[in-house]
Amino acid sequence: MARIHWLWRYANADGGSPIAKGKIVTNSKADADGFYRIKRIRGQRDGVKIQALLPDGTGIPGNVDTITGKPYLGDNRLRPRSLNDDKPQLTGGGIVFSLVNDTYSNLFFGNYPPNPSYYEFHTAPPYPQGLVPPNSESFIQFDAWISPQS
Repeated sequence: MARIHWLWRYANADGGSPIAKGKIVTNSKADADGFYRIKRIRGQRDGVKIQALLPDGTGIPGNVDTITGKPYLGDNRLRPRSLNDDKPQLTGGGIVFSLVNDTYSNLFFGNYPPNPSYYEFHTAPPYPQGLVPPNSESFIQFDAWISPQS
C-alpha cells in the first residue's frame, strides 16, 4: 500500500517551549472527512527524540478526565490544511507519542469556545492524573504539509 510522507512542526503559541518538528508517514487514502491515518512519526520535541507513535485508541499516562477517570484517547489522524483554514488538521483525539526520556505528548484540536485551538498535553513521571505538575498543556501553532519528496 502506498504511503504519503509529511513534514510537521509546532511551537508554543506564546513563542516559548515546546517546539517540535519531524516527519510523519500516513496511508494514502483519506477517510470521508479527509483525514489520513498516521502510520509512523519521527522527530524531536525540545531536542528530545520521539520514540514511538502509540496505537490508535490509546491515551498517554496522566491525560485523563479527572471527573470520570476516563483517558483521552488518540486516533492518529491528520488532514491537509484547509484552503480557508476552517477545518483543523487534527481531531479532538489527536496524535499520541512517546519520547526517549519517558515522557509522552498528545497533540490535538480542542473545539472549545470561544477560541478553538491546537493543544499539546505533555506528561512526565510520575504521571499524575490531570493537569497538575509535571504535566502541562500548551496552546500550540501546529502545521503539517505533504513533503515535496513524497
